[in-house]
Amino acid sequence: MNLAAPDIASSETTPPQNDADGKRRRCILSRQECASEFLIRFVAGPDNHIVPDVAERLPGRGLWLRAERNAVDQAVAERCFAKAARANVTAEAGLADQVAHLLTQRSLNFLGLALRSGAIAIGHDQVRADLSAGRAAILVQANDGAAAARSRLRAVAHGLPSIEIFSRGELAQALGRADIVHAVLRTSRLSTLFLRECGRLAGFRAIGESRLPATDGNISIPPASALRAANETVDRVGIE
Repeated sequence: MNLAAPDIASSETTPPQNDADGKRRRCILSRQECASEFLIRFVAGPDNHIVPDVAERLPGRGLWLRAERNAVDQAVAERCFAKAARANVTAEAGLADQVAHLLTQRSLNFLGLALRSGAIAIGHDQVRADLSAGRAAILVQANDGAAAARSRLRAVAHGLPSIEIFSRGELAQALGRADIVHAVLRTSRLSTLFLRECGRLAGFRAIGESRLPATDGNISIPPASALRAANETVDRVGIE
């Protein structure tokens, strides 16, 4: 996808009107207005290098890009950050990989918090029981687990979001247990945040057999009001 480079000062110089449910920003590459839940925020660091701000907390003027690898790569290649900021800032060629790493770690951190708060079930039998009882909000399965078992649980999950972005090793690291293939997140603030991060991460990593309802060209992401409430949990535990 070839998106036109901007000739405006910044995505926040003339901010779009907020929608009814939260902030909308303008992508510095496409110049299209979009809910911030579908974007990645970047800022210029003290050394004038562009850094991703996936938690949206760093000081400075935000430069927003669609949460897609090709958008970040194109913005770097066409020097869109310098054009948008009207400053001599530098964006490294590996910027999209940085975003993918940060979103991966942030997503996995939410899984760990869900485990500690009792908002997750692990293991084929427990997952199937939660799905059958209607207690599950999101099905999470390792992308390198047995295909037949994953397919059976997706069928039981019916229309629930199904995330198959992470490997067994990544899930084991997040949840502190070896060889995890199947898990479900129960409805909670953490499941809301996890779904948002997986939606953004889907623009940077292969999603395999994930079931992500399409909305606005990406995963269906909870509205900003739900995310603001969910971020209270993040503030308490200090996830970046």
